[in-house]
Amino acid sequence: MPKKTKGSKSAAAGGRFKKGPMMDGFRTIEEPTYLSVKEENIAPFTTPVEAFTFEPEPDMVVSNFKNGDRERKIYCNIELTTEEQANVKALQDEAAKQGLEFFPSIVIMAGRFLSRARGDPHKAIKLMLATQEWKADYFKMGPVSDDQVKDDLKYGVVYFCGRDYGLRPTIVCRANRIPDEWYKDKKAGIERLIKVLIFCMEYMVRYMVVPGKIENNCLVVDLKGLGISGVPISALSQIYSVMSHHYIGRVFRFYVVNMSSGLSTIAGWVKGILTDRQKQKLQLLDNLDDLKKDFAHHQLEEDLGGTRPPITTFFPFPLQGPPFEKGSRESGTAKSVEGSHKVLSAMGARGKIWNPSKSKEENCSLEYAPEAHDWFMSNGLPVPPDCHAQHEATRKAEEEKEAEAKRLAAESPSGIVNSDLKVNNDGLPASGVMEEEEEDEEEEEDEDIIVQDPAAIKPKEFSVAAPAGVATTDRLQEERMR
Repeated sequence: MPKKTKGSKSAAAGGRFKKGPMMDGFRTIEEPTYLSVKEENIAPFTTPVEAFTFEPEPDMVVSNFKNGDRERKIYCNIELTTEEQANVKALQDEAAKQGLEFFPSIVIMAGRFLSRARGDPHKAIKLMLATQEWKADYFKMGPVSDDQVKDDLKYGVVYFCGRDYGLRPTIVCRANRIPDEWYKDKKAGIERLIKVLIFCMEYMVRYMVVPGKIENNCLVVDLKGLGISGVPISALSQIYSVMSHHYIGRVFRFYVVNMSSGLSTIAGWVKGILTDRQKQKLQLLDNLDDLKKDFAHHQLEEDLGGTRPPITTFFPFPLQGPPFEKGSRESGTAKSVEGSHKVLSAMGARGKIWNPSKSKEENCSLEYAPEAHDWFMSNGLPVPPDCHAQHEATRKAEEEKEAEAKRLAAESPSGIVNSDLKVNNDGLPASGVMEEEEEDEEEEEDEDIIVQDPAAIKPKEFSVAAPAGVATTDRLQEERMR
């Protein structure tokens, strides 16, 4: 037996989760539900239509640094380098060797775990198991729902405001808005803050990304009005921990803005010791004009250097539509197209890992919801080629099925084939299909009625059949007499 990584048994098996299909070269298990949000709380511009035709620039896909280091930002539905493909294969082989099973949401992050582990499959597996264990524990009581966080979202401590020039969703974190009651019970306060953040991240992963195009987010941390002693270090460190350990590779850039003079001095020292890779990810800004370089002005509020008036209602998320180009001064007057967040299926939003045995078209294609083709057509929007191909394949399959049913009906003496039987959700014949059989059964039941001794029938009383597994008093007495 191969030696398993410590903790793999509890995370991968233990009978807690049903086995799932093979996905992206890994064995999977069914995972918990992470998010629950009402349709009316899905904000306009959650998924702007521009996202489906957006083509990321090379540095949005992979960041290259002066020292020769590089970091991939987009991992799914996109071709990997030969070295990256070899690393993924080694990870798949090692996971199979150890007999490990993962949630699909962990599997799709394989490349991100490998990046953190610098290509070491053993280290990557440890990271995967740690995040899987965290997810299994955090969501064991059910998903994070809008009902759970809506009251905490109203404070405006954490919320989505818009997107940057790469259409990356941007979260604003206002540390000075943390309510006093969260400070009074620090542990409970941090838990509430983290739950809001996790809700935001799961909302993003399901509704705001497009694999191969947009897979990251930005985080703007506003320290306005806070001195050195007022910065909630514990809360911010918890935010960083969750984002960096369990949503690995999702944050494209952290911006820290509106620092006091004391904090700016410290930031100056910190900048001097950051590597190029860290400087790209962590931006300590003295001037808000630097923030505007990455955003259209209407995507940011006025106190963040933009032109948007201060936001006062934070949920549904106050997202903005186009333009998204950096530095654009145009006002956002575009109207949202209703239902755009439904275009991708859940699997489509998840994405897939590059498979060298498949064609480029297969690897890059997105999985659309069944109604996506009609949605594009009804809104006068160009239908993406892979969406059109899926629609045509589905239509052709339905036509072939119908033709086969007609052929079988023509060959059958009665003209009835199995496909003529309608079934309900349980896979049983629907109501009306077996009416004759049901009538026959009723007649048989009528014949089986036994006339009881009138003396045994008590007046003005009736009995109710007991549910299965529940014994009635009369039944128990009868059994005792036996």
